[in-house]
Amino acid sequence: MGVRTAAFVDGLNLYHGLRDEGLLKFRWLDIEGMVDSLAADAGGSLGKSLDVTRVVYCTSLVANKQAARRQDIYLQALEQHCARLEIRRGSYEEKVRECTGCGADVGFQTEKQTDVNLAVEMVMEAAKPEDQRADVQLLVTGDTDLLPAVGAVRSYGVQVVVVAPPARGLTREAFTTVASRYLRVRRRHLRDHPLPDVVLRPTSGGGEYPLRPPNGWISPSDW
Repeated sequence: MGVRTAAFVDGLNLYHGLRDEGLLKFRWLDIEGMVDSLAADAGGSLGKSLDVTRVVYCTSLVANKQAARRQDIYLQALEQHCARLEIRRGSYEEKVRECTGCGADVGFQTEKQTDVNLAVEMVMEAAKPEDQRADVQLLVTGDTDLLPAVGAVRSYGVQVVVVAPPARGLTREAFTTVASRYLRVRRRHLRDHPLPDVVLRPTSGGGEYPLRPPNGWISPSDW
């Protein structure tokens, strides 16, 4: 039995890291499997065996209808396939600002709640009684907005291993000042942990509905 560990995944930061690094072929990703692989590396770095008992995946629901449908398929597949995974959904908010060149009002969307959801979940986990909490937290993000949350968790005596997604390694110096360890998501952590080509979701009628990679997504058999 290893050290009780809770993992917290910044879904948007991970997605944008995959996109920026040209790794979107891996987006039909088993988050739970990836986390277990990361925990094995983190445990080696800390000199202990880590037992991941919960995985919290925070993301925001996109507004574009087609993209939202693809995202929904993926989230359904994760919920069906991953036994320890908890999904926390944020949202996008429409805002307007003035164009500096033409003076016109320009609408844009900004992501809301993901950082807050991650921070709240991390601190709530650390604040549990010592016999119930995770003694190690694994945080997958490259977003320095979460630095205060890492510091707050460390103040409870909990170790925090920060794992930067692809293309998010420039935050290393900031995180190493507060984190117990700093690691990177490697290609093998993605390649070796796809969701099944087909995830079966039970239906209310007693049947099963097949969930497959959405149109435009690469099936794991072609990874």
